[in-house]
Amino acid sequence: MVYPAIPIMTVRFAPALPGFVSFVQLHVDDGPAAPLLQAEAALLHPRATAARRVDFQLGRAAAHTALNVLGRESGPLLRGDHREPLWPTGIVGSITHTAGYALAATAYRERSGGIGIDLEHRERSFAELAEFVAFDEELAWLEAVPPEKRRRATLELFSAKESIFKAFFPRVGSFFGYRAARVRPLPTGGFEGFLVAALDAEYPADRAFFIGCEWRGDFVLTTLVLPV
Repeated sequence: MVYPAIPIMTVRFAPALPGFVSFVQLHVDDGPAAPLLQAEAALLHPRATAARRVDFQLGRAAAHTALNVLGRESGPLLRGDHREPLWPTGIVGSITHTAGYALAATAYRERSGGIGIDLEHRERSFAELAEFVAFDEELAWLEAVPPEKRRRATLELFSAKESIFKAFFPRVGSFFGYRAARVRPLPTGGFEGFLVAALDAEYPADRAFFIGCEWRGDFVLTTLVLPV
């Protein structure tokens, strides 16, 4: 099934991604999203809220469009035992959606070891969030941030670790916590990340990876494209 080109949103995210990554963004106000395929619609709980249905439809539409940009048509995008999207053979990708936005990024597996993207609204932050996700040195960094910026910095840290999980989970196939990786802010923006222990042979604990981070209004987007 070929999905239509996406319309222009009023607010657009512009992550600095490699040229081989297909990145698509949709918003509920852009107009009707492409309909879910029958097998995709069956993934929704019968009592799913209207907002959940819209987010899911937008996310699948963005993902299909991203695949089309790569030159790949696809059947239904189903999900695994842990609710992760199951991408076509030879593809890595990630979907994120919140508050009427849906974003998807895909690439060929030969170009990337995995992709993680995560979009968060500033209201997601809460007082205990830092202690929930951070190591001592990450907490120390947050404490050094001016108080008026600390809430935003905490949400950036949380989102970065969400992107790490999304990028590595398809490789590992099992859950791991927020403390499976450490991140440190870079002077030029974004984070440098390291695994605490090797999750697989290709990513030992000393292999660094970059997590991009950008704000657009009340939203923060983090992105991770693992090198091969």
